[in-house]
Formats: sequence, C-alpha cells, structure tokens
Amino acid sequence: MVAAPAHPPAPVSFSSRRRRSVAFLGTALLLLTACSDQAEQTPAPEPEPTGPISGVARNAALHSVDPAKVAQARDLPETYPGSSASAAGADATVTLRDGKPGEDYRHGSVGLSLESTDLADERLNANNADLVTILDSLHEPTLRFGGNSTDRRFFFTASDEPIPKDWPLNEGEEITKVTPDDLKRVAKLTERTETSVIISANLARYHPDRAGELARHAKDAFGDRLVGIMVGNEPNGFYQGRDNDLTIKSEDWDQETYAKQLTAYSKAIHERVPNLRIVAPGAYSADWWNAAAEAPGTGSMAMAVHQYPLSECGSQWEHQIPTVENAVDPETRENVDRLVSQAAEDADEHELPLWITETSLSACSGSNEITETLVAAVHQAEYSMRVQDLGVERVAAHSSLAPCKGGAPMSVLCSDGTLANPGESFSVRANGLALALIASIPQGNMVETSTSTDNLTSFAVEHGNDTVSVVLTDYRNPASSKDRTTSVNLPFAVDYATQSQLRGPSWTSEYPVASLFEDHSNASNSPNPSSGATGAPSASGEAASSAPDYPADPDVALSVERALQPAPSNAASVDGYGLPITPAGERPRVGGVKAGSKTVDVTLPAGSTTVLTLKKTQPSPSPKESQ
Repeated sequence: MVAAPAHPPAPVSFSSRRRRSVAFLGTALLLLTACSDQAEQTPAPEPEPTGPISGVARNAALHSVDPAKVAQARDLPETYPGSSASAAGADATVTLRDGKPGEDYRHGSVGLSLESTDLADERLNANNADLVTILDSLHEPTLRFGGNSTDRRFFFTASDEPIPKDWPLNEGEEITKVTPDDLKRVAKLTERTETSVIISANLARYHPDRAGELARHAKDAFGDRLVGIMVGNEPNGFYQGRDNDLTIKSEDWDQETYAKQLTAYSKAIHERVPNLRIVAPGAYSADWWNAAAEAPGTGSMAMAVHQYPLSECGSQWEHQIPTVENAVDPETRENVDRLVSQAAEDADEHELPLWITETSLSACSGSNEITETLVAAVHQAEYSMRVQDLGVERVAAHSSLAPCKGGAPMSVLCSDGTLANPGESFSVRANGLALALIASIPQGNMVETSTSTDNLTSFAVEHGNDTVSVVLTDYRNPASSKDRTTSVNLPFAVDYATQSQLRGPSWTSEYPVASLFEDHSNASNSPNPSSGATGAPSASGEAASSAPDYPADPDVALSVERALQPAPSNAASVDGYGLPITPAGERPRVGGVKAGSKTVDVTLPAGSTTVLTLKKTQPSPSPKESQ
C-alpha cells in the first residue's frame, strides 16, 4: 500500500482533473494487475487458530474471557432441567417476609485465607493465569494472610536480615523469610484482581517495631487495598499444654498479657501507618475477642473471629466429630449461630465491624473423609450466607497453595505437582465452586425468610433493581432422597426466575481437580452433558464442545477448553460444570413459573444449594402516568 500524504494536495481545475483521470485509470489498471499477479504468487497467511469459542485464542485463560461467552458456548437450555414443580404439589415451603431491609450483603464478601509464609511463594504473582481466574471468580474478595505459620515460622525483614536460629521449631518445620519485594509481587496480583488484603504480624516473637515496619511496607505495596493488619493468630491457642506442638507461650500467658502486647503493637503500627485498621484477635473464644476490643490504643479495630464447626482435635463432644452426619445435622448450624451471634452482639457493643478471618468445615489437620466433598461445599455455601445474615462483613475460607495431592484437603484451591515440587497450575475444589457461586450474588440487603422444615434453609438478598436472590440449601441425603418441590412464597409478584445449582450424586462426591491438570486431548473421555454430566444439559443435547486436537497449555488448568467440558456424572459441580459460574443473566429459567404469581414452585434435588434470581413484575402504569 502507498502511504497517504501528510497534507491534502492543492486544489485543481475541473479541466485538469479530466486530463489526469485517464492517466490515473491506466495506472490503476496496471497496479491492479500487478497486485493480482503478486496475490497469486504469495498466498495470504492463514488466520491464527482459535479455540472452541470464536475469536478466543486456544488455551485461553478463563479470566480473559467474558463468562457470558462461556455460558453461551455451553449451550445451556432455556429451562433448567428438573426444576419444574411436581404435579403432586409442594413438600416444603419457604417464605420471604415483607419488612425493612436487614443486614448489608456485600458483593465480594467471601474470600480466602492463606498462611503468612505464602507471601514468599513466587507463584503468587499477577501472571499466574489460574490464580487470577480464581480470585476473579470471587468478585473483589478479601485475601487474608495469617494462620498458624504467622507466630511460628513467619519472619519479615526490610533489611535482609538472616533468618533467626533460636526459634523453637517442630520436626520438619523451617522459618520463611518475607521481604518488601514479596509484598510488591503479591500486590500486583491483588491489583489485577481488585482484591483487598489483610496481613498478619508475628506476635509470639514479640517485636512491635518489626510489625510497624511490616505495616509500612505493606501500605506502600498494597495502598488502599490493605484493609487491616492482624496482630498474631489465635492467641488463645498459644499455650495448649507443655507437650502440644502448637504451644509457643508459657502457661502464664493470658488475656491481660495479650491485651498489653496488642496495645504496644498497635502503637508501633500507627506510628508508621496512622489509622490502619487493627484486626484482632483471630480467636474462637469470647474472652479473647473482648480482651482485644477493650485493649487501649487499638483504634477502630475489626473484631476477628475464627470458626470451625467440626473438629479433629480430640473433641469430647460426639456432635463435633467431622462426619457427614454431623455436617448436615441442624445442631451444627445452631452451634454456628450461637458463636457468631455472640460475636456479633459483642462487636455491636464495642461498635466494631465483625470479620471471620478463618473458617472451614473442620479444624486441625483437616484431613478427613469429608473436607474435599460435596457436603463440605454445601456447608461452605450455606455458611457464607448464614454468617452474613448474622452481621458478618467479611468471610475468609482457610486455604493453601500446596498441591492437590498431599496438601491440605480443606483448602478451597490447590496446585498440580507434588509437595517436593509444586506446580504453577491451580484449580478449585468443590468448596471453591461453592464460594464462587455465592460470590456471584450481587450486593444488597438481607431479607428475612423462614422454612417449613429443618433440613431446608433459606436466605434472600434484595438488590434494589427489581431482582431478589434466594439461596436454598437442601440437607437431605442425595444418595437416598428423591427430589422435592418447594414453594417459595413472596411478598411481591414475579415475571420469572432463573437458577444455578451446586449438587452431586452423593455427599462424598468430589470435584475432579486432577483431571484439569491432564492433557486436553484426554478431554474426549468426558461424558456427553446430555447423558452423563451432573446439573443442566446442553440445549441441543449434543456435547458442549468436542475435545480439541492440540495439547493443553501446561501453565493453565482453568482454560476455556476445560470450562466447556462437563463434570463426570459422579462429581460435585455447579450446573454440571466447574468455573466459571454462569452469570445470572445467562442462567436457565425455573420451569412453570407464571408471570404475575407471588409463588415460585421449584423442585430441588437432595444435597444441593440453589441460587434463584427472581425478577419482580413491574406494576402497570396508572392512566395518568400513561398519558
């Protein structure tokens, strides 16, 4: 091509234009002939191959693709399969109350908790496609760094000091050094994913000035994304007996000593970063969180509570042993309400926000038969709604960057590789899908609800844009209980309802994370979504996508190709798939809902958490308004 002139040519007369036109036509014909000859000699380059979605490169990371495009490529049906009400009528009822709005529901209120030592993990960076996808799926979450490593193996230094050699360590443990460069690296990841951050300072190795320096460098790195700094982790567990591996203080450690040290840390932190929110105590005992709230000089702190409803720590109470039966027992939910309600009451009394900075279904090692399963996922989804209804502002599920094989089973996410050589690729487990499902609910205000039976729970969020989200959790055994129709009674009329659903064939079903790390060429073994997948089939009855004939990107597990492969029939999933969660506007509708009705009848499978999005009916304009 010939470049256009920098300035337009001078105007010419009409006669000169005619004379030039003949010459121009001849020249043009010669040029066209030359271009034609050249085109025959040099074939045009073929376009770059794309993946299964038109215009999207193959092996594209999910975070780079609009989830609506993925949902459309999954070819979901217009009506959610099995959602229509049974002709026999409703077996359970849910009622939404018409009253003043309840607690705030914050979009992105659910997040992750990692160990403080994970700050040194080079994989936590803005270029790790899977981690970006996972954080994006939680919609501006909170990422808290803390855990037991904070006071036992976490050493922050701004001047490249050598790692201490006099700290007491258990066999196999080592101290991890974290520097300002680590904070800057992680900050780039949180900036890319719009993630808020809580960091933690080592309290057991008493050093307020070091905590102040940590706060200063964290503020420099994270800026306004730094929402708080925790002082220690679970100080109520610093002394657990002389022979306990977690004991790091003497038997005279108590709330009074802790409060004095918290004050000293707060002073040192605020000298470097005025008004930075102190987050404390990260404890599971009212005596300790009230001691933190009453410690002088902590400013407008956030009351941080930890809760693990079931425990492997040699609990003397049978109902706290981590079993499926205890996980679904109404008594477990009552215990959740009891502790969180007490914390909310104490936080209100001290005029402090309440955050749960660490939680999971079961405590201690977390290595048991239920932590990776559907029952843990359903618990995580329901728990996230339950505690927000009680007034909790932020909820962080404790997690790990360790490999899926050998790492913490309770973790929301895990990597490929081995403990000795962890990989760069990451996936979520079933409880990670549960968090993403809840995170997809827009912000709003909680609405009071009630149910007719204790094996069904309900929560609702009014969004202020003529939509309401309703979260229904069915605690019946999915392996032995039939689907049941549930009537949702409303104080308003609806045009229609859509749904998305977390489910599986049994409480012990898992999401197949290992398959995401295999070569994509093996994806042809995935079942046809119309016959073998859990959740919603495709509208066409055909497979959502054929297996690609090119190798997977070894650094990307959460790719578009994988997102279009349905989960196996024996797996836990959301709508039959993994990430991304289908956006509300793309979800199939609940069958049989009549426009203008104040009742939505929906059939729910046992062992599921369902999110309904209700579209309110707009009132007809009055004659005066229509004129």
